Amino acid sequence: MAMSEVYVHGVTEAGARAVIEGAGARAVADGALAAIVTDASSETRAADLMRRHWQVLEAVAATATVVPVRFGTAMADEAAVAAEFLAPRSDLLLSQLASFEGKVQLTVKGSYDETSLLRSVVDGSPAIARLRERVRGLPEAAGHYERIRLGELVAAEVEQVRVRDGNRLHERLDGLALATSREPATGLHGAVNSAFLVERARIAEFRRAVDAVAEELDGRVDLRLLGPLPPYSFVAEEAPAWV
Repeated sequence: MAMSEVYVHGVTEAGARAVIEGAGARAVADGALAAIVTDASSETRAADLMRRHWQVLEAVAATATVVPVRFGTAMADEAAVAAEFLAPRSDLLLSQLASFEGKVQLTVKGSYDETSLLRSVVDGSPAIARLRERVRGLPEAAGHYERIRLGELVAAEVEQVRVRDGNRLHERLDGLALATSREPATGLHGAVNSAFLVERARIAEFRRAVDAVAEELDGRVDLRLLGPLPPYSFVAEEAPAWV
């Protein structure tokens, strides 16, 4: 028979029991705190556990304040969750919950439309446009080094475009947020990957601002707004809920 453990997904207020249960999890209360937990056997696939972790946290965070716990935090049983996880950290966890009260994370991810991006790069750089025309007229072997140089110039210009577009987005959105976190946008098509800590009351205003930025970027960037989410990017690594 497979051994089972109790997985701790996050922490919220003890009064949020109905919200936790509505998310398909259970509440383990200790005083004013409630841990958000589910069961998983040793046979449960890691991918399924991770998917459940995000789904549960985000379902609870839709209406309640949540301090997320690092994925993979497991305890022997519910008694251990209360006695070994919640109780020793009570004051600090209550402080974290208070600091995030009424706040959520909104994450903006953006990717470039390749055709629009390359067109803007060529149009914005006479040197790239000239080299591109030259390479077109050369045989494959003869134009080898020119093509390498063209690739380097395009990559450098794309990075400059990415920086400019990211700065423009943050100029428009930072004023609506209490804190921001900029992560690297990966790959040729990656444009932006930023998290914003926003008051729940300003979510609709923030959404409208993202739509306005998308228009300013002339359709080069496909912006996606994710959230409301737990404050994943704003819980300090040394915070007790992540231990």
